[in-house]
Amino acid sequence: MNEYHDHIAIIGAGISGLALACILKKAKIPVVVFEKSKQVSDYGAGISLSPNGMRVLKELDIFNEVVSVSANPNQATFFSGNKKINSFDVDVITTSRQVLYKSLYEKYKFLNGEILFDHDLSNLDCINLKVSFTNSKEYKIAHIAACDGIKSLCRQTNEIESEPIYSGYSVWRAVLKKNQKEIKTFLGPNHHIVTYPISNSKISFVAAIKTSKQYKESWRTVGTFNELKEDLGISNSNFYSFINEDTSLFKWGVYIRPLIKNLKYNNLTLLGDAAHPIVPFLGQGGCLALEDAYIFGNLLIKHNSDFDKAQNVYESVRKKRIKTVMNLSLRQGYLNHISNPVIVFLRNLVMRYMPSLAMRSIKFKVWNYDPSLDIKNFD
Repeated sequence: MNEYHDHIAIIGAGISGLALACILKKAKIPVVVFEKSKQVSDYGAGISLSPNGMRVLKELDIFNEVVSVSANPNQATFFSGNKKINSFDVDVITTSRQVLYKSLYEKYKFLNGEILFDHDLSNLDCINLKVSFTNSKEYKIAHIAACDGIKSLCRQTNEIESEPIYSGYSVWRAVLKKNQKEIKTFLGPNHHIVTYPISNSKISFVAAIKTSKQYKESWRTVGTFNELKEDLGISNSNFYSFINEDTSLFKWGVYIRPLIKNLKYNNLTLLGDAAHPIVPFLGQGGCLALEDAYIFGNLLIKHNSDFDKAQNVYESVRKKRIKTVMNLSLRQGYLNHISNPVIVFLRNLVMRYMPSLAMRSIKFKVWNYDPSLDIKNFD
């Protein structure tokens, strides 16, 4: 058996895994990352980072690197019925997951961090602190940080998990060559379309549809232009006129899992999508993953790697935060897909004439969150 008995084992080299690895390595806490793929993901889907996520990038010293190859739109414009409702000032970085993964990985390598690729988890023993992989390798470790995504084996091993429930929404995505400076959101009956720049020459296209169609829960399922048109209908067709049969399109079903009871089990801590898979309507999945890594990593530093103390505080502060963002995301999904014309009129009225009210919850409850304050104020 290979020995990493004094190391924190991070399962998964995604956003939360690599961010946590950087924080621990910088603090000289022994850490090793296990990744099932043969390399860090080159996954190119778009991602939006609001101020709460940007704070963590600055703490990791990769903010400037990410910004230099990304977009920083300062306006978000909303349309309904082919007419502009209003524009809002925003402070976000819009980029691709590929850029974020690469920046985190390069930072970890710069810190001489160790990552073992081609290690697909098969079993974990939280009592005896052993992790086993499909390549027949097994390791003794000090603690397990589960960052293995929405279909987390770590979570399933420790939580009696019911089957995910289809949310009623399916989503299309694409990355295209197109110049665009602002974020554009088109609200239609039972669907909405968002386009935003991820660099000087590319945009991310996302279309969410309220439908009984239950697409597979996978971001890599390929779809066709004709299927997209069938899902969206003719409404807002001019807002995706730049898409055609040659566009690489992907589709996935959005499924809901109830809030898990625990973010920790004995010697295991859950982070990122493994801890809180949420619907995507506020674009907070990546930001929550960064928050998780920042808080758990800095709690370990603060408590001198006392895992019990760090876990207890982490679970207490994160469960409240996760619930808030999850509920706001579900509410935003409802607001984006209203079909009743009276309620649509009222929604648009608020957005047009009371913009501060329309954005209040997002700015104050989501974007303004500072993870360092939870660490400072809780103990």
